Amino acid sequence: MKRLTTLITILLFTTAAFAQQKFQTKMIEVHNRSPHDIYVAVRTLGSGAQGADLNFNNETQTITVRDFPENIAAIEEAIARLDKPAPPAPAVEMKISLLIGSKAPLPGPAVPDDLAPVVKQLQSTLRYSHYGLMAANIQRTRAGEGIEGSGVAEPTLVGMGPVFYNYRLRNIRVEADGSSVGVEKFEFSMRVPVKLEKGMQYQNVGFNTPVSIRENEKVVIGTTTMGDRAVIVVLIANVSPK
Repeated sequence: MKRLTTLITILLFTTAAFAQQKFQTKMIEVHNRSPHDIYVAVRTLGSGAQGADLNFNNETQTITVRDFPENIAAIEEAIARLDKPAPPAPAVEMKISLLIGSKAPLPGPAVPDDLAPVVKQLQSTLRYSHYGLMAANIQRTRAGEGIEGSGVAEPTLVGMGPVFYNYRLRNIRVEADGSSVGVEKFEFSMRVPVKLEKGMQYQNVGFNTPVSIRENEKVVIGTTTMGDRAVIVVLIANVSPK
């Protein structure tokens, strides 16, 4: 029995050693995709034999395989199919408008015609009867990215010292059919002058919120007060072909 066990052990060792003698090693470069992602997709194509190995390196953009020639060929063919340039992300145009609401008539620029429906809606829901355009910005980016901007509000509408604003849209997403746009987080803030006994001081106001909007839809993202007035942020998104 002992001799039989020894013989089986020798045969297994000889088989494993013989198998490893047939192994080859190859380093495959990855040019367009993440080596880790491709590694996850092709690792089941390995033989699984003792001594076979498959590794990836994100820094060198390579995948290294040690296996039988037929397994290496299958893995290499799969990598060639998967390592294709990603399709370009859709282009997104964001129009960010800052409206100011007041109970009294406002000087300065009138609200553009394309925002007239928004003003009508605001007049029915907020306590302000008059609206003006403080600022308007148009920025372009691509899905998966973000945008940010800053500026100084229209001084004739504010009726006080300069009002500074900034905004940031994080991780803009587009549905596959381009019908809607999502923003992981829309951050908006303003530095508003406040009159005190000792003079003028600036106070920070603003909000942050996730956003989901249909293409070409005019959406009120948020409002914030500024003394006896209100600032309303309106967003319009347009998606361009890839």
